[in-house]
Amino acid sequence: MHKSGTTIVLAAGRYRAKIVTVGAGIAELTHGEQHLVVPHKPEEMPLAHMGKVLMPWPNRIANGRYLYAGKELTPAINDRESGSAIHGLLAWHNWQIASQTASGVTLTAFLPPTYGYPFMLACEVSYQLDADAGLCARLSAQNKGDTPAPYGAGVHPYLTCNLEKVDNCSLSLPAEEVFSVDAQRNPLRLMQAQASGLLFSPSREISATLIDHTFRALRREGAWEVRLTSQRQAMSTCLRSDQPWLQIYTGDKLNRIGLAVEPMSCPPDAFNSGQDLVSLAPGQTHQLHFSIGGE
Repeated sequence: MHKSGTTIVLAAGRYRAKIVTVGAGIAELTHGEQHLVVPHKPEEMPLAHMGKVLMPWPNRIANGRYLYAGKELTPAINDRESGSAIHGLLAWHNWQIASQTASGVTLTAFLPPTYGYPFMLACEVSYQLDADAGLCARLSAQNKGDTPAPYGAGVHPYLTCNLEKVDNCSLSLPAEEVFSVDAQRNPLRLMQAQASGLLFSPSREISATLIDHTFRALRREGAWEVRLTSQRQAMSTCLRSDQPWLQIYTGDKLNRIGLAVEPMSCPPDAFNSGQDLVSLAPGQTHQLHFSIGGE
């Protein structure tokens, strides 16, 4: 046992992964000798929610306050800079190992009611390494209570091309709309990515561009792909998902050696806006899928 709980090592073909039980997090993912996500030592507490699962909401609840079913609820504010409740309630929870093989693991967590989130969920994260596809993941949550529960999900990996600075990498991002934000990073309105200089379709170099924005994903035939490519490393790292939203962050807190690519079921502050917010009925289950691979 260490600061990230227990480490599970997975292998398939040329892929290797380290999964940690705290936050059901991805601590390392490599293809051959090349890093596909920014790694952290399992015995250390990672910066910037690196690799963590975000449930029962991704991103933020502005001012740590929302209304649901006519009641005002106030989850704890854990980001003082923005005055928000960020990244849900399970990112620093120690999940339990339900099953494990040489190439896969399933982790479970029970989320009990709290004053800020008086609902109870049975949560599960399954990781499976595939010799061709890379790391495939499924996040699921079932409402175990007797009333509907507001819900959203996401995940927080930092893609990297073997720790190359993102300034030297090109980005392919399937999105044409992006949220403008206020000084606290709260979403204001959707605008054209072209107008804000954040259009990366077709692919182009990131250079010194600062990105910390939420994009509406373009979904063609269900799935989309974000691709980070380094000519110097002669490689690409790809994340694929089918979620309607994604947060992109150029990893400035990590010296820009990775790009946060966060598939999300809803945009920031969905608990207040209601946009794509899931209302989980008693007994209902929600799932989110994504995969990360290297080429």
